[in-house]
Amino acid sequence: MQRAQDAAGIVVMDAQKRVLLVHQTYGKRVWALPGGMVEEGESAWQAAARELKEETDIAVPHMELSGLYFQPHKNRYIFTFTATEYEGEIKVDQKEIDQYGFFDLDHLPKPISSFTIQRLIDAVTSKGAVYKEETLDTYRIVDDAP
Repeated sequence: MQRAQDAAGIVVMDAQKRVLLVHQTYGKRVWALPGGMVEEGESAWQAAARELKEETDIAVPHMELSGLYFQPHKNRYIFTFTATEYEGEIKVDQKEIDQYGFFDLDHLPKPISSFTIQRLIDAVTSKGAVYKEETLDTYRIVDDAP
């Protein structure tokens, strides 16, 4: 199987350890981490910073790798970074992203993917980076239904 394009996202936390999520206007219209595809010649951390700026108009002075996830069904890696401070005022682009918010882990907005939830839990609770496989059989969209 040919390798697919890698992706990168960033978990930005505020002083209360709430996480920044953005609401996507495309696809399944879910709440997600700011992030996107790693472009040719770009590092994963550069991609995370670029996507954060494009989607929210903020920057982070420092980020750390919090998770590396392999998706065998796509033969690609998803890099997740964590930052505990940011610079600028959040403004969503109103194209790809129409809302944002800071949320406690036990009060996440819906719909949201189980993969996003796992990455958030790993970023907030783990000491150091985690390395996991993310497979289709564990992926689901968590919505308002019980």
